[in-house]
Amino acid sequence: MARSVEPPASRPAGFDLGRLPPIRPALLVAAIVALALLVVFAELPGRPLILHVLQKLGHPAVFGIIAVGVLVLQLQRPGAAARAAWLQYLIAFAVAVGIGALTEAGQLFTHRDPSLRDVGLDARGIACALALAAVWDARCRPTAAAARLRLLYAAAAAALAVLILTPLAWTIAGYALRAQRFPVLFVPAARLDLLFVTGTGGRVERFALPPAMAHAPGEMALRVPLTTRPYAGVLLDEPAPDWRGYRTLVVEVTNPGRSELAFNVRVHDRSHNWTYEDRFNAAVAVAPGRRVVLEFPLEAVRSAPRGRELDLAHVAGVALFLGVSWLRVMDLLGHAILAAQAR
Repeated sequence: MARSVEPPASRPAGFDLGRLPPIRPALLVAAIVALALLVVFAELPGRPLILHVLQKLGHPAVFGIIAVGVLVLQLQRPGAAARAAWLQYLIAFAVAVGIGALTEAGQLFTHRDPSLRDVGLDARGIACALALAAVWDARCRPTAAAARLRLLYAAAAAALAVLILTPLAWTIAGYALRAQRFPVLFVPAARLDLLFVTGTGGRVERFALPPAMAHAPGEMALRVPLTTRPYAGVLLDEPAPDWRGYRTLVVEVTNPGRSELAFNVRVHDRSHNWTYEDRFNAAVAVAPGRRVVLEFPLEAVRSAPRGRELDLAHVAGVALFLGVSWLRVMDLLGHAILAAQAR
């Protein structure tokens, strides 16, 4: 007795994940292992910031590919057609997240620290990739609701992709704002302005100046905690780097405390070797309850490093921080409110 065969016309048109050409399981497993090892051992520099952001984006991209690889491995197993599609997707998600957690644990054997946040990034990429796979998987689209389900999977993948790419978009916007504001190096007008600012003694935040100290109603400044931690202060990472053609670095500081605020101003370039003598340093003091404008000639900045000139075409950072010796004799350090610009 002849057995009936499904007519070709009833097969879904176009690309279908279930009809992929066979891929050798050993090759798929080797690719998954290689990608996992890449996450553990490959590292981009922390600066410029865009490289760090791109490395973080590598997590969802890599583990999305791993998840699809695990899914394809299941599709190629004997009897795969009889297994529920949702279960195969769930297994692919769980296995890929588990591999992501293992790679974070593996970083204990490198100089990097494991991060639960990175596992969360992995999970977003995995969910995005599997939602995208479902768009082209006929098993996930019952005939009665195929169009609606396909749209739903595509919408979920798009929403996850937007969430994953948001840090990159935020960083690009930060670089654009930095270029637009130059020659102003920093002003805390919006949250985006804090992208390149790091507090070395605690979290910095935007803060409305007290009316008695403000030049205009609602004027914002940067509030910097000055704790007893050595070198507490604020670092402006990646300022607009080319200061050639300008004459003065201007730093505006408000001291709302009851004690004199004594601190150091530091400028370093891309070639800085992290010694005191290889940068510009200036010690300054601000009386309590005062708002002052400090000016530093860029010629003095240029000639400050011992044995060379500071490269004003590639300035890499500006810092305002408290010295260790001063910290040892102070009981209450208060807060500094800082704004800096070049002119």
